[in-house]
Amino acid sequence: MSKCLNKRKAFPSGVKKSSMKTAEQVINRILWDEKIPQAEITIGYLDRFLGIVEKPFASFSWEPLDSIDYYTFAVPKHRIQYFKYKNLIIWDKRKRLDKVFGSIGSGITIEEIIRNYDDSFSSDNKADPKHYSSVSDDESDIDVYLDETKVTAFNDSCESDDDDQYWRNKLRPNFFICQRISDENIINNARVVQEAVVSREPLYDTCCHPPNMLHMTFCTLRLDDAAQVSDCVEILKQAKEELNYLLPKDPLKVCGVDRFFGRVLYAKVEHTNELTLFVDHLRLVLHSRGFRIADNFDFVAHISLIKVTRPVSRKLGKCDIDPALFQGFEDLHFGTQTLDNIYLCSMEKSRDTDGFYISPANMTFMKSLIIKEGTDIKDF
Repeated sequence: MSKCLNKRKAFPSGVKKSSMKTAEQVINRILWDEKIPQAEITIGYLDRFLGIVEKPFASFSWEPLDSIDYYTFAVPKHRIQYFKYKNLIIWDKRKRLDKVFGSIGSGITIEEIIRNYDDSFSSDNKADPKHYSSVSDDESDIDVYLDETKVTAFNDSCESDDDDQYWRNKLRPNFFICQRISDENIINNARVVQEAVVSREPLYDTCCHPPNMLHMTFCTLRLDDAAQVSDCVEILKQAKEELNYLLPKDPLKVCGVDRFFGRVLYAKVEHTNELTLFVDHLRLVLHSRGFRIADNFDFVAHISLIKVTRPVSRKLGKCDIDPALFQGFEDLHFGTQTLDNIYLCSMEKSRDTDGFYISPANMTFMKSLIIKEGTDIKDF
C-alpha cells in the first residue's frame, strides 16, 4: 500500500503522464513523410542473443510478421528501442524521448531538428578537420559490414594523419576472418582489371592487392592478447561441424565491379541466403563467447582489388577512383569460388612467407573437399 502512495506522490492529483507515440507510429511517419530521409534513419532494436543491434531503416520489412518468409528481415515492433537520424537519437522508448512527433512536449518539429543538426554538423566539419573518422591504409579493405548511408563519415574525406588517434580506441579491430581466394579465373581476371586501371592511372600501381592477398572477409574482431587469440581458435574449432553444415552448397559467383566510398574498387560476390546464414552464424558463435565483433553494418560480400592509399590520394588531389578507369568491367564474370576454408588473420603489416596475411590458424571444410578433390589441408 505504501508503494502505491509513494508513486502517487511523484504525480500530483490532476497531472497525467503524457502519452508517448509508439514505434509503429514513428515507422509510419518515416514511411510517408518525404521530409524525413529514410536513408539516414537507423533503428536500434533488442536482439535476444546480441543485445541492442543497429540496422538501417531500409533493411527492415514492415509487412505483417506472419506474411514474410524466413529470409526477410523483420523484428516485432515492441523490440525497437530507438530511432536515429544519422548520429542523433530522435525517438527513444527507454528515455521517453520523442523528437519525431514532439509528443513529450518539446514543441520542435522533426524538420527543424534535422535542419539544425545538419547545419551544426556542417559547421563543425569546417571548424575542426579532426571531426572526420579515418579508414587506415591497412584496414579499409577488411571492413565488411558496410552501408554507405550509415558510414558516410567513415571515408568522406582525404583524411590527415592526425586522425590516427581515432584508431587508438580500444575497440579498434585487429583481426579478421575470411575466405582466401583460390580460384584461378578470379585471380587472373582480378589482375586484368587492375592492369587496365593502372594503364590509365599509373599512380594506382601501389594500391593494387596482389593475387596472394585476395580474400573475402566475413567479420572483423578485437583480440587483445595471445590468450584471446588461442581462445578464438579453440571456439572456431569447436564450431567447425556446425559451420561445415551451413556451407553454401554452390560455389559463390563473382561478377562485376563496384566501389566503396569511391576509394575501394572491389569485385562483387553474388549475395545468397546461404552465405548470409553462414556469416551470421559465424558472428553469433564468436559474439556468444564474448568476442567483440567490430562490424555493425549489413554484410556486403566482396573481394577488394584496389584501395586508394592516403599518399596516392594526396598526389592525385582526390580520393575517388574515376569510374572511367574501370569502364567495360562493370559486368565482368570473374569466376566462382567454393567456400572451402576460413582464415583467422592479423591486420598487422607483416605478411606470411607466401605473401598472405599472418594467420594464427585456418580451417578447411571437408564438405567442400568431397567436391573439390586434391585440396591441401592445413587445419586448426
